[in-house]
Amino acid sequence: MNDLVALDFDAGTATITLADQNRRNALSTVMFDALEAAIATVETNDATKVLRLRAEGSAFCAGFDLRAMAEEGMLPEFLNRLGGLCRRLRELHAVVVMEVQGPAIAGGCALVSAGDIVHASPDATFGYPVHRLGISPAVSLPTLMGGAGFGAARRLALSGQLVDARTARHLGLVHRLASDREALALAVDESCRRLASFDATCVRETKRYLNHLDLTDREEGFDSTLDASVKTARLPEADRRLRAAYDSMRARTGR
Repeated sequence: MNDLVALDFDAGTATITLADQNRRNALSTVMFDALEAAIATVETNDATKVLRLRAEGSAFCAGFDLRAMAEEGMLPEFLNRLGGLCRRLRELHAVVVMEVQGPAIAGGCALVSAGDIVHASPDATFGYPVHRLGISPAVSLPTLMGGAGFGAARRLALSGQLVDARTARHLGLVHRLASDREALALAVDESCRRLASFDATCVRETKRYLNHLDLTDREEGFDSTLDASVKTARLPEADRRLRAAYDSMRARTGR
C-alpha cells in the first residue's frame, strides 16, 4: 500500500479509505496498486466480517486518471484492474459497505455497484459519462445489474447521465440516504457495528447464495463484459477522444 489508501481494522470491521483528495481519488496506477493491496489484506483476514469503503475529500472517486489514459495508453489496463476489483469485492467473504459522498463517477460508480450495502450523502452523484470518451461501461454491468437491477443498469449505463443521490436511491443503487455527511458517517458506523455482531458463517453463506442468484458468482459474466469494454478501449476513436478530452482539460486548468 501507499499513502493514497489507508487500511484500518477494528472489532471485525476493516475500513479502506481512499485518500488522494487533491485528485478527487481518481483511479491511477498507484491508486490501483494501493487499493488492490488493501483488499488482498482483507481477503486473508478471516476475522473481518465487514469491509467499509470510504473516501476523504469532496469526491468518493472521480473515475480513471485522464492523463494516464491519454498520455500513457493505460485505459485497457485500468479496465482490467477495475474489473478485477469489482469481482473481488463481490466475492469477498465480508459484507462490503459503501460510504459515498460527492461524485462516484465511471470507475467510482463501478466500485459502488460492487458493494453489498450502499449509504450516500445528499451531494453524492452517480453515473457513467464515458461514451463521449469512446469507453464502454460494460465492465460494470455484472455488479450493477446484480445490485441495482436491469432497469437501473440500462438507464445508468446507456444514458451517460449523472443522477443525484435521491434518484440513485429510487433506482436501487443506493440503499440508505443520509441527511448530510456527518449523518452519513454515523449511519455507516451503526451499520458496521450491527453487521459485525452477526454470525460470520451465516452472513458469508447468505452473501454467497445472493451472488449465486444474481449470477455474480460466474466468471463468464465478468469476463465477457470486461472484454466488451477493453475492445472499445483499443479502437483508434477511443484514443482520439481521450486525447481531445485531456487537451481540453489542460487548456481549462493550465496543467
